[in-house]
Order: sequence, then C-alpha cells, then structure tokens
Amino acid sequence: MTLGQQLKQFRVDRGFSQPELAELAGIEQSYLSKLENDKSVPSNDIFRALLKALTITVEEFIQCFDVIKDRPQLIQIPDIELKLAQQERVLIHNLRRYLYIASLLIILGVTLFYTGFSKQLFDETRYQYESPGIILPGEADDIYYSWRNVINTGTSEGRAAVDARRIEMAKRRSEIILLTDVNRGQYFVEDSAMGKRQYRLDKKEKLPRAINAWLQILGVLLLCSGIMGFVLEKRFNKA
Repeated sequence: MTLGQQLKQFRVDRGFSQPELAELAGIEQSYLSKLENDKSVPSNDIFRALLKALTITVEEFIQCFDVIKDRPQLIQIPDIELKLAQQERVLIHNLRRYLYIASLLIILGVTLFYTGFSKQLFDETRYQYESPGIILPGEADDIYYSWRNVINTGTSEGRAAVDARRIEMAKRRSEIILLTDVNRGQYFVEDSAMGKRQYRLDKKEKLPRAINAWLQILGVLLLCSGIMGFVLEKRFNKA
C-alpha cells in the first residue's frame, strides 16, 4: 500500500470522482492524479484538505499501512509523522507497563513459593505441652517434679514423709495436655481457679497444612506467567 493507493481507495469508497474530490479539496485534478499515482507527495496543508474532504482522520488514513515497512514514505507528511510518534509513545508506555506486570508476577511468584516452601508464615510444627496438676499458692512452679528434694530422706520420719507426700501428690494430679501451633518455650505458667499450672513441653510433631502447598502452587503459576510474559514480548518484537 502506498500513499497514492490509499488516497485513491478512500476516494472510491466515498463515491467521489477525481474532479469532485479535487474541487472539495481546492486543488487541481491533475495534481490529484499525480498524488494518486505517487508521482508527488502532498504538503501537510493539502493532506489536511484531502482528509477534510474525505471526512476521515489521520488514524483512519494510516490504519492499513505497515508502519514499520511504510514508515519512510509516511513520515514525509508531518501530520502522519506526529501521529506515528504519538502511537509509538503509547506503545512504549504499554510495553513498559506490561513488563512491569510481568516482573511483578515473577517477584510475587518467587515470594509465595518461598513462603510456602519454608513454612515461615504458616508453621507446620505442633507443640504438645503437659501440666500434671494445680500448683497451690506458695508452692514452687515445678512442685510436681521437685517435691522430693525438700524432704530429708535420711531418717525414718523423712522416708515416711516421702511416702505420704507421694500419695498426696498422686491424688492432686489432674493432667492436662495442651496442643498448640505456638511455641511457648520449654515451660510456661498459667493461672487457674485454685492456683496456677505449669506446662512443660512434651514433644513436637509435624502437621502438614494445605495452605503451604497452595502457596507453592500459586507461586509457580505466577512465576511461569511472568516468564511467559517476557518470552511473548520478545517474540512479538521480533515479529
């Protein structure tokens, strides 16, 4: 497609003869014939007059052109050159936004995958704490484990006291097992109605959480989408 061919096509589509279009544009028919046969290039003012006579815009006039292949002849007309420059700026802006989005997808993908893989946000460790019983006011926090240490077992009275104390502590035992996702340390104490309870960490166990697997899956999808965005952008540019 050439400038002259496009001009002629619009004239024919509008149903104008050469004399009619030349009169509407205020130019000689012979000059219009030269323009349609690409023997001359219109000045910017004449180009505007022709567009006005044909009731079309610059965008409509150049839409059938290959702006890369036909650029040398198109930029001979200032209005077309300006329009092409505007379109290029819009294209570059959209391309940058597209690449920013692709980059953001890659960053989010890596972040989500690492979060799910490392399990730092949603810990899969479950902690089991045990409390043997109520600790009365004035007693040590570890009374259920250390009560024997405060009795002198070297005498017969001491040994009898140990037996009695053992029976007493056995009767007082009311074990509670607490399962939690929060690591509260090796020991922690909580108040109760009759005194307080000391909880001791008994064991840890792994409890898989589906959200970590979903984070990894979502991370891979976003990462692949971002990479594919860059691949497609390069292919489109080569095309």
